[in-house]
Amino acid sequence: MLDIPGLNTLLARSKRLHHSQLLLTVFDHPELNHIIFSYLSKDDLLKWARVSRKWHHAVIPYIWNDLSTLSDSQYRCLTRVIVEDYQRVHCDPQKAEGTQQSSLAKYCPSIRKLGRVSEKILGPSFLFDFILRDSRLPSNDKETVAQKIFHHFMMHCTNLLTLDYELSDLDLHGPVDVIANTGVQHLQHLSIKGKILDRTFKYIMSQCSTKLETLELDFNIFVSDRHCSAMEVDETRQKPLSVLRRLSLGLNRTCYHEGSLSFLWKRCESVEALDLVRCDIGFFQLMPTVIGSFLPNINAIRIRQGNSGYELEDDDLARLLSGSRSGWISVDIEGYLNFGERSWEELSQHTSTLQNVKLHHQKGVEPIQILSLFPNLQTFVTLGINSLKVKPIDAIEWIHQGPMAGSLTPWPCEYTLTDLRIKISGIPRPDVTHDHRGEIRQPAVNESYHGEGRKIQQQVYERLSRFVNLEILWLGSNSFYCQETFRGPKAVLDRQYECLAMSLESGLDRLEGLKRLRVLNVSLMATKIGQKEAQWMAWQWPRLREVHGIGNQGDARKARRWFNRNCRLITTPPLSVHTEEMVT
Repeated sequence: MLDIPGLNTLLARSKRLHHSQLLLTVFDHPELNHIIFSYLSKDDLLKWARVSRKWHHAVIPYIWNDLSTLSDSQYRCLTRVIVEDYQRVHCDPQKAEGTQQSSLAKYCPSIRKLGRVSEKILGPSFLFDFILRDSRLPSNDKETVAQKIFHHFMMHCTNLLTLDYELSDLDLHGPVDVIANTGVQHLQHLSIKGKILDRTFKYIMSQCSTKLETLELDFNIFVSDRHCSAMEVDETRQKPLSVLRRLSLGLNRTCYHEGSLSFLWKRCESVEALDLVRCDIGFFQLMPTVIGSFLPNINAIRIRQGNSGYELEDDDLARLLSGSRSGWISVDIEGYLNFGERSWEELSQHTSTLQNVKLHHQKGVEPIQILSLFPNLQTFVTLGINSLKVKPIDAIEWIHQGPMAGSLTPWPCEYTLTDLRIKISGIPRPDVTHDHRGEIRQPAVNESYHGEGRKIQQQVYERLSRFVNLEILWLGSNSFYCQETFRGPKAVLDRQYECLAMSLESGLDRLEGLKRLRVLNVSLMATKIGQKEAQWMAWQWPRLREVHGIGNQGDARKARRWFNRNCRLITTPPLSVHTEEMVT
């Protein structure tokens, strides 16, 4: 049963009402409808809509609420509804006057989120098929008819809040004009991808609502020599987007017009979070000046380079990190970037503000420095689900002993850290004699004396136990990396053998103080989790809800079975099937 805030109070006050009367009372309140239906999936909503006429009228608007995740068949049904309504209004106007309210007029005002517009609604594989089949629609100019139908649809989406649009043709001004005049008037989240002309970009941005909160731009801007009076913009009258908080950019400096972007920067002075996705090095070198001149409130940056083919040097990254005036709160970097001494020097200037640090596959990153320096750190991530091999933290460095024998150096973030995702390695594991294929393995680290591995594990547990407010702990993940072989690149799982055993015998009971822990991930680790460990976790960690990476063989299978039978609230997702297939 759903635990919905506000609903229990209503139920308590309505105990004397008949069950059917109570349901009618609930559905008569739109605020309660929104609270209840926001917890349900689209499939659940469809089931609810079949219960009764009253439920149908209450639920149907929420089925139309989000059209960004429809399947191809569902988009085809939507396109059919749009075309039929357009035919009714424009091809048979006299018949339309005496008919009931159309489906678009009835339900399109309920649409809040619309995605993949150009591909699924305006694309030739869907809309053009209907145009060719219907004799009442002129098929000699398919694109013009498609634009009119699209305009007809967008005119009914009067309450649209989120729009994802991909431009596929530089000369296709019709849909862009429709988007600018009907689609962005009330938007809070806008995403534009593809190729765009400079004047078209300016025109769309000039029509954006001042309620815009998130803007995602992933395209190349091209200069057009042709004049278009319909898209002229008076830049002097443009007001800043006062509530715009997140700006995501994926631009190439060789394909954009500086005048167009300067027009954008002037409207983004309230932006606090900046995402740079697959930008070229020229654009990165430009951004420090942009941040210093136009973005005074920036406090969060997210860089995603992926396989861009080049590495951002330490000096360029340092200049980028030096741009924040108010201090960085969140730094999230993934890709081929050199995080060197200058970058570290700039990042260390924000000890009083920095709360979230995510550094994936960064050269020169020293996790111990970060954990031992920032007192307000809440999230620290170096381990994620990606195709890059993660550099582990050596267990001896992680222990970080103090000057007194047997003591650990205290870290300032021990009471603030809630999300920790790292890989700790370098632990001697004489008990792990075979790899995952059953073949004898050569250990990378050997014990210098008997019992050293267990002692190191106990000290690692002791360090982890100091993060008393930890909610998410990842020590492993389903990550993989590409290895070149004579047959070509091969995906290899990033397995861990010199790692924590996560067994009571190795010292797991030292983590009993992590009472807030909700998620534990030990995927691809050579753990010794059995039924005893499962029982201990369920008893000592009352908020635990997910344990990732428990195997399906031996003691691990018993642990999984015990969780499934005795703790239904705790889920145990196994190693993903597609990841296993990559190995074989």
